[in-house]
Amino acid sequence: MEAVIGALIAGLVVGAVPAICGAIKQKIGLAIGGFAACVGASLLLGLLLAIPVCALFLFLIFKK
Repeated sequence: MEAVIGALIAGLVVGAVPAICGAIKQKIGLAIGGFAACVGASLLLGLLLAIPVCALFLFLIFKK
């Protein structure tokens, strides 16, 4: 049970990055999607998957 809670907290922290960046760039859909995807990815494979998902959403948010 502790592993699930740890993965959830890690996902929330990593997911906050695209959420904040997306809110600043006025891309709310990508911000919420990135947050949810990071939390879900963290629950599946931990930071091994959550960090690349975060990077993908940051790319999508900041591309023109």
